[in-house]
Amino acid sequence: MSRHTTPSHRTAPRARHRVLGSGRVRALLSLGIIAGFGAVGTLAYWTDDATITSSSFTSGRLDVTLNDQLAGAANNGGTTADADFMLAAMIPGESFARTVKVGNAGTVGLTYTAKAWNSGTLASGLRWTVVAGSTASNAGTPAAGNRTGTCSAGTTTATNVTLGTTAGTATTVVTPKRTITATAPIFENVCVIATLHSGAGNALQGTSASATFTFNGTQLGAP
Repeated sequence: MSRHTTPSHRTAPRARHRVLGSGRVRALLSLGIIAGFGAVGTLAYWTDDATITSSSFTSGRLDVTLNDQLAGAANNGGTTADADFMLAAMIPGESFARTVKVGNAGTVGLTYTAKAWNSGTLASGLRWTVVAGSTASNAGTPAAGNRTGTCSAGTTTATNVTLGTTAGTATTVVTPKRTITATAPIFENVCVIATLHSGAGNALQGTSASATFTFNGTQLGAP
């Protein structure tokens, strides 16, 4: 009795081919998803910028004037002469008043003080009064020997003082500080009275003296 045997053949299961094929598809899909997300990073963003430019910055200017003279930087520290600031043939007891207009020709507010000195033989017999914020007036005649100078209402800063006889010994005649702003009014009148002392001796007859007043300006707010 013969046995019938069925030959065996090794073949790869179809299911295995399907599994391998399915994995390859998933891998390709994964690569596609990654590529897709990577493409999002190439998007552009809008931008803008803006610039501002300032106008110019300028410094202020301090400029003290006297009787409308000495304006401008070239006259900083300058001197002006007042031909009407005088009185001839004085006798003891007579006086003369003069208005000095202290102005601000600059662009910033200022404060000022003043010092004065006089020289000459008659200097020892002269007495000086200074009134800030005041104007001068004069009365009397040489013939009557009663010439008198007076100041209108104001702030008296010096009364019948004897001045120093040199610039180095100048006497302060305006203190404390007075203020002149850079807006109207941009000046202040100062009245100065010169008096020949009533006790002036014979030795002073026929003599003379001259006086110098210096107004010192400082920027507003300075100590």
